[in-house]
Amino acid sequence: MGKLIEQAFANTARVIFGSSLSGTLDDYGPWLSSSLRPVGRHPSAVSNQMVYDPPLAFYAPAAKRAVSREEAAMLGTRSLAEGDALSLTLENAASKLNIIRYHTSDAQLGECMGNEECNLCINTSHSYRAYSITNCKFCAYCFWPRDSEHVFGSDTLLASRFCIKCYNSNNLTRCLELNNSADCSDCLFGNNLESCADCLFCTNAKSLHYAVFNKEVGREAYLKLKKKLVGEMVMRLEKGKALPWSIFTIGQPV
Repeated sequence: MGKLIEQAFANTARVIFGSSLSGTLDDYGPWLSSSLRPVGRHPSAVSNQMVYDPPLAFYAPAAKRAVSREEAAMLGTRSLAEGDALSLTLENAASKLNIIRYHTSDAQLGECMGNEECNLCINTSHSYRAYSITNCKFCAYCFWPRDSEHVFGSDTLLASRFCIKCYNSNNLTRCLELNNSADCSDCLFGNNLESCADCLFCTNAKSLHYAVFNKEVGREAYLKLKKKLVGEMVMRLEKGKALPWSIFTIGQPV
């Protein structure tokens, strides 16, 4: 794994928690991916090289014929003989096309550099274990980020920056565990928020500032409580490389 993505994770943790976290990005991989759709990993259809499948139901039937990007380029030089091509019917298509019926999900389009274990990348750089990713940099353990940077453990996150474990959201900044939210900053553990800033454990709300459980408590009280709670989060992350709650489980017994 590249040093730049490790540094990006450390910087993102520092922005959200006030301090970087010990250990490597992969140490936190199980936690970061715990609420993501699982990505398939299996050998190529023509070699032992590992290929990665997008976590999409419609893709599953095609997965067994997947190859790496380099193998796809080689296999793309194959063609049917003229006689076989001209005798093609719907009934014999499967058998005749067998020699060219391979594909790769490892598309790298536009300007891409420094990506590792990523697929379906467009204009993306320095990302790791991220899938279906466009116009991004410094993203890891993600599915479907767009126009984002410094994003980790997130799914379907658009136009966001410095976020960890956020989902189905747009234009988030410095957020942790947000879902179905838009135009928010410095929020932790929130659901269905819009135009909120500096909120803890809020849900189904708009335009809140310095709020806890949907109650605005003022800057001083808010920052004092946030410091205490974030400190506990950092202790748990340092010890176990994970938090026992997510936005999908918060409120349930640990």
